[in-house]
Amino acid sequence: MRQRFGLALLVITWVSAASAQAPVTTADFSGTWNIEFMSHQIALVIEPKDATRVTATMMMMGRDVPLKGELVGRTITLVGDKSAGATAEPVGPGAAEPHAAPAGPARPITVTLQDDGTLAGEMMTGQGPGKWTGERLKKRK
Repeated sequence: MRQRFGLALLVITWVSAASAQAPVTTADFSGTWNIEFMSHQIALVIEPKDATRVTATMMMMGRDVPLKGELVGRTITLVGDKSAGATAEPVGPGAAEPHAAPAGPARPITVTLQDDGTLAGEMMTGQGPGKWTGERLKKRK
């Protein structure tokens, strides 16, 4: 009986340790990401400022959209950086006139680091919220 209890405790401890995630820092988000959103490719460059804050630039439709954000858990919430010239307009395909690029997000963009190292998130468009996925661009050798 004691051996079974000891084995059960060992298994529970191992499962708990395996499922525990290492703390995520802003450095884990650092770099250039290729985002797939509504069949569009969007670049997102994230630069850590400190342990919880980042600046970012979303490059889409020929425009750079300055953003800033804060890390909580595994998610950064990005908003337009008005000090860098962003205005409150929806982002993403269909957010503005067909050939006009948006100047900045009206609502936050969520950026969550997945266990496999990719990103997933949500942003608002002219048609409502949309989910997206992203992969880090690899540096050329």
